[in-house]
Amino acid sequence: GGCGSRSVRSKRTAAFNELPARTAVTISGLRAAPEQNGKSAKVVSYDAERQRYTVQLDESESEQLSIKVDNLHLIMMVELVDLAGSPHLNGAKGKILNYDPESSRYHVQLPDGRLASLSPANVILGPETRCTVAGLESAAAQRHNGTRAKVVGYDRETGRYEVMVAEGSHLKLKRENVRV
Repeated sequence: GGCGSRSVRSKRTAAFNELPARTAVTISGLRAAPEQNGKSAKVVSYDAERQRYTVQLDESESEQLSIKVDNLHLIMMVELVDLAGSPHLNGAKGKILNYDPESSRYHVQLPDGRLASLSPANVILGPETRCTVAGLESAAAQRHNGTRAKVVGYDRETGRYEVMVAEGSHLKLKRENVRV
């Protein structure tokens, strides 16, 4: 027959909240291998049993690392919003290079190449972005803090994301309650 030897796909389908293969990331917070912190990589695969991603370092054709999701930060384009001190940048695109959990701020490359430290409230993430729910304070909502999720969309009128936290379960969250 004309089907060839690859008629059955053996790889499992990624869960909705997993980083897809080829996603660009920055490594940070490694204690056992601090020399890898700050390096750029691409996701190769996810091992659900070990809860680790295999990533390929951008600087090396052969070096792959097994990293926990908490030590990976998405490199991605975002829309800049509500920048009172730099209103000319509102609506512009910026590139998230990293996230600093100590300050709860993204390191964003601005259109002119300069770097800025911005709050999650000052960026809009695109649909399909894998994220983490954070900072929910009500007793009913706190259980979602730390949940890996996926951005479904953003409602500009309400200033809230719709995020999928489980199959068939969505939340509407403010920008400051969603992290990459």
